[in-house]
Amino acid sequence: MMQYRLSSSSLFSESLLGKLVSTAHRHAPTTVLGWILFLIASFILLVFSLISYVALKMLYNTTLYHYYLSPLRHLPGPKPKLFIGNMDEFTQKPGAAAELDWSRRYGQSGVFRSTFLFGREAVHFMRPKALRKILVEDPYSYPKPPMAWKLLGLIAGYGLLTVEGETHKKMRKTMNPAFSLTNLIEQFPVYYDKLYPLIERMKSQVHQASQDYAIIDCDAAVNKALLDIICLTAFGYDANCVNDPDNELASAYHLVTSIQNGQNQARINMVLNLPLGDTVLDWASDKFDFAGPLKRSKPGSVGETFFALLNGVHRIKKVSKQILHKQLQSGERAGKVGGFKAIIDIIEESHLSENDGRPKNLKQAERDMINQVLTFLGAGHETTASGVSWTLWNLASHPQVQDKLRKECTELMDQDERPPYSALKALAYLDAVINESMRITPPVPRTVRIASKASTIDGLYIPKGTLLPISNRSINMDTQVWGPDADEFKPERWFNLPDKYDRTFSMITFIAGAHACIGRTMSYLEMKAAIFLLVSNFRFEPASKDQEPIMDTLITMKPQGGLKLKVYRA
Repeated sequence: MMQYRLSSSSLFSESLLGKLVSTAHRHAPTTVLGWILFLIASFILLVFSLISYVALKMLYNTTLYHYYLSPLRHLPGPKPKLFIGNMDEFTQKPGAAAELDWSRRYGQSGVFRSTFLFGREAVHFMRPKALRKILVEDPYSYPKPPMAWKLLGLIAGYGLLTVEGETHKKMRKTMNPAFSLTNLIEQFPVYYDKLYPLIERMKSQVHQASQDYAIIDCDAAVNKALLDIICLTAFGYDANCVNDPDNELASAYHLVTSIQNGQNQARINMVLNLPLGDTVLDWASDKFDFAGPLKRSKPGSVGETFFALLNGVHRIKKVSKQILHKQLQSGERAGKVGGFKAIIDIIEESHLSENDGRPKNLKQAERDMINQVLTFLGAGHETTASGVSWTLWNLASHPQVQDKLRKECTELMDQDERPPYSALKALAYLDAVINESMRITPPVPRTVRIASKASTIDGLYIPKGTLLPISNRSINMDTQVWGPDADEFKPERWFNLPDKYDRTFSMITFIAGAHACIGRTMSYLEMKAAIFLLVSNFRFEPASKDQEPIMDTLITMKPQGGLKLKVYRA
């Protein structure tokens, strides 16, 4: 029998790498050339080995492990592709449409499986018992994975949205007073102060139009008004975005949200999850504005994606620092515009106080405070503005619902042009319209958690490291709860809720438990005030008969290219 002896020389003798290794071996370690060749060959071999390992691991995860070895192999779900799993569908279908489709094809039992990049398994739960375990009963065992909190941190600061455990508990407890109903009712009149300039500006646009309506990008307009509200109520800062077309803060947020889609999400996540990727992007957005490279970048290119992101985040950080420094230097309460407690006051009191008996490092305190300002600036206006925009679209595409709502709103408007919170609360159909819009077009259509340890959820064993995507939109539109018309915009359903409706988990737009949106009540109050004024003063129609907004998603779900509507005086 012939014997075969495998060695490095036989494996690589005919290759360039083999020749390089052989040359390095002959010269090393006695010559400089030998050391150089040896190091180059070692580096190439290391890179080749790593690439080979990753490729084989991905192949193993999406074939042998997925079908034969995984403890989750019995779960239904879409078939993964080699290497990329189901990420092509996940990122390419807008508005979390992939999860919605999967939930109906594979989620009839309340749970199904998908596969992320590198063959990582993901388990999607749809039912209240499982969601309660993940979000309410043991939330800190299921934190956001790095790919989620790094993206949030880059755009919205490393604040309340990204921290976990005891830090999150303490931070949330500190912030709660600013979002109490009592405090929000106190600041409610300020909403009108910043919404009426929007109304007047839109009236002027309709008046100046050559026909009896104006085509207005309602998404951009609403974003500016909601940004004005959060700046004034939370930070005592009068941004004046509505009346300033060149406002830096508004244009920066518009730039960041304009790049959100599945393709760009994949690009950004890939860089963020490289070693030190998030650190490099965060540092770059601090130090440089990237305005020049952005102007020179090709539309739709990778360069444009990152230069737009970095330029937008840089400008948002710059204004955030100005807001913070103005507050710290003035020594005045940000909430001086009313008797309410402002977020900036709480941030200042918290971060400049004693820290375990020691004064907090001023530089660290400033960095922490800026992160909190970024968090509440972004989350405090973007999600609510998206909610208002989608509500306007749902009303524009359902004129009968719009007319019915207008009748309810104008009856109150005739009595009081600035009705108090209690009066708006009594508008039952306005409540139903907003609830229904937030159900089928949630501003944040998905979130994700990861199992930090092996556990059992609703009787199913979940290995450590398993991703747990939570598709708000899929859960909100579950036909087993809401019936066969779950996809339809029908506010009347809120007057006769289905038997299977669960108050906490059948509509999960704002999540639940420890990580539930702290600004949920504020968001609803702002939406009610905004929709009340807009519908009382204007009538909205689609800009064209075939208009169908594409639901672009990065963190929030936005109408691609804005939301242009025909706007008439009511």
